[in-house]
Amino acid sequence: MDNRDTNSWEYLVAQYLANRISREELALLLEKAEREEDMEALTAVLQARWDAAAIAAGEETADRNWDEKFAAMIAATPELPRRRYFRPAARLAAAAGLALLLGIGSYFIFLKKSPEAPASISINRNYDRLPGTNGGVLILANGEQIQLDSAGNGVLAVQGSTKVINRQGRITYSNASGEDATRLFNTITTPRSKQFQLVLADGTRVWLNAASSVRFPAAFSHEERRVEVTGEAYFEVAAVSHKGRKVPFTVHVSNMDIQVLGTHFNVNAYTDENSVNTTLLEGSVLIAKGNSRQLLKPGERAQLDPSDKLTIYKNVDTEAVTAWKNGYFSFDQTDLPAVMRQISRWYDVDIKYEGPVPDRRFGGEISRNTKVSEVLKILEESKIHFRIEEKRIVVLP
Repeated sequence: MDNRDTNSWEYLVAQYLANRISREELALLLEKAEREEDMEALTAVLQARWDAAAIAAGEETADRNWDEKFAAMIAATPELPRRRYFRPAARLAAAAGLALLLGIGSYFIFLKKSPEAPASISINRNYDRLPGTNGGVLILANGEQIQLDSAGNGVLAVQGSTKVINRQGRITYSNASGEDATRLFNTITTPRSKQFQLVLADGTRVWLNAASSVRFPAAFSHEERRVEVTGEAYFEVAAVSHKGRKVPFTVHVSNMDIQVLGTHFNVNAYTDENSVNTTLLEGSVLIAKGNSRQLLKPGERAQLDPSDKLTIYKNVDTEAVTAWKNGYFSFDQTDLPAVMRQISRWYDVDIKYEGPVPDRRFGGEISRNTKVSEVLKILEESKIHFRIEEKRIVVLP
């Protein structure tokens, strides 16, 4: 089979295992894996890979019962976070082929014994970090702080005519009349390793990522709805009208405004990132920066760089942008520092580089519901080395 044929199984599998596969190539790989007529070719490529790994591991002859051995290995490691890029296949054969393909990338590192194989992660098990959880701090208008991690269900506070209610780890603002609470501003903050969800008094739903905050009135006026965000948040804005006029909703972030009427969008405004990014999933938003105005359509992203230049990107992978909300890290040719910043926020660790920063880019998705050591094992497939210390991950040369 010709390695240079970019549609071939050999090429696509090799790209996948090397973490170089593009989203277009990955879509093609998955499409081919669902065709029953391609199963024989997939089987041949996977068995050849297995044989090569077995020989590299020092076996005189490769174990021909390789599919059963893979199944046993996968069953023995239920917590291993595998890539999530697969859909339920239409046929059993396709499902088996995909399972082996998605498993092989994680297991090759343990089979190879070549000098270029990555070193094991240096972990003191007492220092391994658990994934982040639901929680944060609610700061009321009078300055009182309520720890949301331990708050019970029911009414947490009353702000004017607005009740603040905790329901199964989600805060809801329930307002009967509204006006007397419009000047009572509340803030919800999430530290590193925490995320939270709330429903504002107008019915707008907000998801906060780790190390983020949202400031908002306990109730909105009939003229304007305005909130302020730091870090990263996802909004599903409720459409509200008063006397036949739609009440606008504005998100102030960094030094710009995002003006909406009713829409779904994500805003990423971490201070340690190189830009502020607003990605629209549904509806429309108007980005206002100084005298500049830019209307976004679904699938577009507005990027504001440090020089205040506003750039619009089309055909954005919105599922990848909001993966954090759905429990995944999502990388698309993402450089190592950007990957480690996400890990730092979610696992509440500091990042240190010993020597030059490795020039690596990553693609794929990894569950956020796993220990940090398991995430680092997947990154080590690209020959990145790590050491876990007390509250720090050291990236080794």
